[in-house]
Amino acid sequence: SGREYFYATPTVACGRVFASNTDGTVYAFGAGSGNLLWASPVGTYVYTAPAVWEKKVYVGTYDGKFLALDAATGETLWSREMPAAVHGAPTVMAGLVYMSTCKYCGQKGSRYAKSGPNGTYALDARTGKLVWSFPEGQYSPIVADRERVYLAGAARVFALEERRPSP
Repeated sequence: SGREYFYATPTVACGRVFASNTDGTVYAFGAGSGNLLWASPVGTYVYTAPAVWEKKVYVGTYDGKFLALDAATGETLWSREMPAAVHGAPTVMAGLVYMSTCKYCGQKGSRYAKSGPNGTYALDARTGKLVWSFPEGQYSPIVADRERVYLAGAARVFALEERRPSP
């Protein structure tokens, strides 16, 4: 009652169902009971599905924040300011958390949405430190195989490989 929309797919992990809401809150429900365990306000709008890795919940907001929350309590473990609204759902692989930003997402909403460049970002999932960025992507999460990560740009699909130092 009085809440907004659960726009993105919920995530099930750690015996809980994590759901983000356009009211700017991430909710954790007991997977078996359905009881609300915690609710953490994180920003203006949240349109991304949460990702969970090593008992941390990752989510981005339209006011340009990307956060890691404790899966047990909802407490913010770290937060990073992003250059635009976070719209591409996070994905965690091999200790990196990937997400993308959207230049115009939320600009006609009733609350603040950060305008800035479209892009895809890889952060250290433990600390939030930026590892790399790429100037494409805005909606889709990244996927990978053993050799590359793949992301959808505005009119192309990109395959990115790790840069290895020359011997």
